[in-house]
Amino acid sequence: MHVTPRIDPAFKCLIPPLSDGEYRQLEQNILSCRKCRGAIILWDGIIIDGHNRFYICVKHGIEFEVKEMSFESREDAKLWIVENQLGRRNLTDAMRIELALCKEEMLRERAKVNQFCGGRPKIGEEKGFTKSPKVVDESINVHKTIADEASVGHGTLQRYMRIKAEGSPELLEKIKAGEIKIGTAYRMLPKELEKQLQQADKWYAYIAERVPFDDNEEGNRVIYDRLEGLARQLRALLEKLDELPGGKGDCQDAKD
Repeated sequence: MHVTPRIDPAFKCLIPPLSDGEYRQLEQNILSCRKCRGAIILWDGIIIDGHNRFYICVKHGIEFEVKEMSFESREDAKLWIVENQLGRRNLTDAMRIELALCKEEMLRERAKVNQFCGGRPKIGEEKGFTKSPKVVDESINVHKTIADEASVGHGTLQRYMRIKAEGSPELLEKIKAGEIKIGTAYRMLPKELEKQLQQADKWYAYIAERVPFDDNEEGNRVIYDRLEGLARQLRALLEKLDELPGGKGDCQDAKD
């Protein structure tokens, strides 16, 4: 081994982590063979696939092979990482959606660069840089593209995006870990929003009761504006509740 692999946090964060059980199984497999199956994939000395195998091998003093890949830029290497991860079979739907969203954003950025360059490839970009080197066409149904990339239905994608926008971070993490299905979490959203509504309502009452204000004074005008903003937030939460399961905007196909 002639290269000491380096870890780039920006690359590593693109890779969905293994569960504790998956990591232990991988470690057991490597230890039982005293060998790392599959090379650690590098780009410019940076790991783009095989972080966990690298950690395990270093920890237990097990030799490993490395393989260098060639890309024109960091952006191309990142896109390869995302596409490679989309090929994994042990990902939850939420993980796959996040990867597909990440890929879509990368392709959008590349499309902007291509547009800026007049649609012509820059020098050195004639070669394909991914397994599917296509530029995003705005005429394509973007949501359908993302759903197809993630191998989920359009309804599942919509529900996940709603959860991501309005659910708690804890709920989102449980979905990513596979502890809760997307459809189940979507049906839990009304309770999530009710909690937010109750909290906002308490703060509204607390401020309104304890902070007198006069519209003619500068400082109290700021307080009044903030109360008005909180009231708008409360109204928005109520509207969201109406659109969720059990409300007037209920979707009947949440069966995941």
